[in-house]
Amino acid sequence: MSEQKIDAIIVGGGIAGMWALNVLKRCGYSTVLIETGTLGMDQTFASQGMIHGGLKYALSGQINTASEAISDMPQRWRNCLATKSSVSPKTLKHAGNVDLDGCALLSNRYYMFAAGNTLGRLTTFFASKALHGRIEKLSKPNWPGGFKGFKGTVYALNDFVIDTPKLLAHLAANHANSIFRCEANRSTVTRHPDGGYILKLKDTVLHTTQLISCAGNGSAPLIDALNIPTLKVQHRPLKQVLVKPKHNTAMYAHCLTHIKGPEPRLTITTHQADGHSLWYIGGQLATAGVTRSDAAQVDFAKAELETCLPWLDWQDADFSVLTINRAEPDQQLSVKPDTAYVERIDDFIQCFPTKLTLTPDMADRLLRALSPPEHKLSLNTSHPRATIGSPPW
Repeated sequence: MSEQKIDAIIVGGGIAGMWALNVLKRCGYSTVLIETGTLGMDQTFASQGMIHGGLKYALSGQINTASEAISDMPQRWRNCLATKSSVSPKTLKHAGNVDLDGCALLSNRYYMFAAGNTLGRLTTFFASKALHGRIEKLSKPNWPGGFKGFKGTVYALNDFVIDTPKLLAHLAANHANSIFRCEANRSTVTRHPDGGYILKLKDTVLHTTQLISCAGNGSAPLIDALNIPTLKVQHRPLKQVLVKPKHNTAMYAHCLTHIKGPEPRLTITTHQADGHSLWYIGGQLATAGVTRSDAAQVDFAKAELETCLPWLDWQDADFSVLTINRAEPDQQLSVKPDTAYVERIDDFIQCFPTKLTLTPDMADRLLRALSPPEHKLSLNTSHPRATIGSPPW
């Protein structure tokens, strides 16, 4: 069995781990990634793919920490989408960016809509100088498809929706030989007596001084297995709804009609399942839905769609529920984190983007936490590689 030293081992093959792998490889770190199942199988594919600038966090009518911490993220991602592979880390404005040139989008814009005159004081807020360049009220001829028959107001945001399976495939394309299917447990990942960690693959033992957890829901068990008591993880559940309507219309929008509270009533993205459009719905529907049974959540979703989008036909639509358990750094009163999170405890680094859109910011923070690269990687192993998973629909 061969042995060698490397700069870093990443645990977790969702967007956080795969983005970190690309950044570290580009910056000269000898790095491998291990994933228990398939890449993107948990929170990444369960996300709606929105790359947003936080305006949906300011629906109380005031700019706040949550909305501003994320405001420049859509442009960060657009810079990555326009990056050519020849760009070096030295020429990047942000070292945590990666090359996403050619990666597919589901929608290049995202929208907000509200029926009639139901926005109240938000109408003035959206027109304020503070939001200049972040939101635009559209005239009816410029409304996107899907709003024929709607009577109300439509806004365009700078946000967009990325195809997460294709995003993961893009990030994996050049690093397949560094991505392994391997469960991180007490038999595969152990502390080295002289510091750092040991990873046991099928026919190779790797020694690293930097173990990076991007494991999402697997983070708490890993922290427990390695006995790192100072790190705590919280979970915030959602109960999303999947709808396959007969009208086959695409929609990428927040519904703000008669919203109650600082969150969109519905947050809608559209995906493809068996050649048919499938709506994936979050927002208040999903946050409050965790208190309902699946059957009650489906009934509530039917009523919400018939109320909020009555110009579309909801007869004979197929409904199902997807419960998601979001893993994040522990917060007082279990509130939503505003920023990405990276914390180093000796040779262990815990990473949470906290939101898909904050992944580049997480990578910036990770690079600041890492020691400089020291080792070269020349890996020859027959250990099984991890492959791209499938979205839940």
